Formats: sequence, structure tokens, C-alpha cells
Amino acid sequence: MKHSDKRILIAYYSRKGENYLNGSIVNLPMGNTEVVARMIQKITGGDLFEIRTVNDYPHDYNEATRVAMSEKKSNARPALASHIENMEQYDTILLGYPNWWGTFPMAVFTFLESYDFSGKT
Repeated sequence: MKHSDKRILIAYYSRKGENYLNGSIVNLPMGNTEVVARMIQKITGGDLFEIRTVNDYPHDYNEATRVAMSEKKSNARPALASHIENMEQYDTILLGYPNWWGTFPMAVFTFLESYDFSGKT
């Protein structure tokens, strides 16, 4: 899609399932970051790309946080389930992700290290 003659990619990582929300654990059919990414897509007309890992995190919130913390401690780079074959066509990259312990989910590091973003906004 084009917006002001520039191609926009909205890449995002989001976790559905059990999430911590307002002091409670709730089951989300769509992760919060995906909700926002879809709003941005409607406004910009950009292309959506969900950053997904080959191995999903556990559905259980507490178990998922244990796995995610273990990945963070080991500086893991989880394998991604899909890739963008034509990154060169995008001028602007919007990146969305949850804040996990003050940083990205490790899959976002994998995504960022998989492409050359030279010359992109």
C-alpha cells in the first residue's frame, strides 16, 4: 500500500492468550499490540507483517513469562515463522511490540537483525 507515495510496513509482535491486564490475568483473543497495529494500518494503508516465532510461547501467562525471561537471560534469537521477501520495497517501517522487562521480546531482535534497514525511516 502507498501513503504519500511511500510504502509503509507495519511489523509487529503481539501475544494473544493469557495476558496481565489491570492487575488480573485475562484471555485475549488478539494481543494488544496487534490491535494497535491494525489501527495504524487503517490510518496509513501500510502492509501488516506479524512477527511470529516458529515455536509459540505457552498459552499460560506464568509459563510464557518464564520462557520469555529465559530467552532474555540467554540473549536468545528465536527462529521466525515467516520473513519479508521484499523489504527493499518499503520506505518506512513502523515497529510495534510489547515492553518485556524494559526491552523487546527476543523475536523482535531476530527480526531487526534479519534485514538491512539502511535508508529507511
